[in-house]
Amino acid sequence: MNNLKYLMLALIVSFLGACSYQLEEKEAPKNLIPQDTFTMLLGEIMIVESYFKHQQNNVNAYADSLPKAMKPIFEKYKVDSARYLSSMDYYTSHQSKLIEIYSQIQDSLTIKSADYSN
Repeated sequence: MNNLKYLMLALIVSFLGACSYQLEEKEAPKNLIPQDTFTMLLGEIMIVESYFKHQQNNVNAYADSLPKAMKPIFEKYKVDSARYLSSMDYYTSHQSKLIEIYSQIQDSLTIKSADYSN
């Protein structure tokens, strides 16, 4: 019985030691959206998504109209949805870059919110 406890403990420790929170970093796609442009693009997309989520709690209610609403944003930045998705895939595999992007978006929205308050 005592040996079983040690065996279980050893298995748990070896299992936990094998776990890693580090994502596999992907190579940048050839058509990667530069980080500064991607930050502005993602910020605008998040605002549009937020608007739709505020209007409708049910995702299915706006699932068809959301891509149409994002089309002008993609046109503004001369990006198509495939390029956006491949760039998003790259940035999500590089957590430090993604954290930086979200921090910049949050800072920008905070400044805009303060400007609107005044």
